[in-house]
Amino acid sequence: MLHAEARIRICGDSQIFGPGIVQLLANVEKTGSVKEACALMGMSYSKGWRIVNRAEQELGIRLIERRHGGRCGGSCTVTVQGRKMAANYEKMVREIEAYTEQTFQMYFPEYGEDFGKENP
Repeated sequence: MLHAEARIRICGDSQIFGPGIVQLLANVEKTGSVKEACALMGMSYSKGWRIVNRAEQELGIRLIERRHGGRCGGSCTVTVQGRKMAANYEKMVREIEAYTEQTFQMYFPEYGEDFGKENP
């Protein structure tokens, strides 16, 4: 079945929030570590921090709470604002995807569910 896809990003002067940072935040929640979160995504640690720092600067909020090392090592957690930002982004994406599909069906009804099936 054919369908339309929308790519949703929140941008300022550049892209600051999208599916990549949402996945990174989810991985930080899971692992307690930006380093491990990046590794799960095959992303370099420095790139992960660059993405987080740029988003935090543009949004004016902390996404990740940092607890620096010491004897037991450091850890990271996603802030309340970070969890809210990710949750709202995901809700927005679901709504836009539903609207995109609805609009596609309105303009291209011939490519709906029966597309490609032979007529009896």
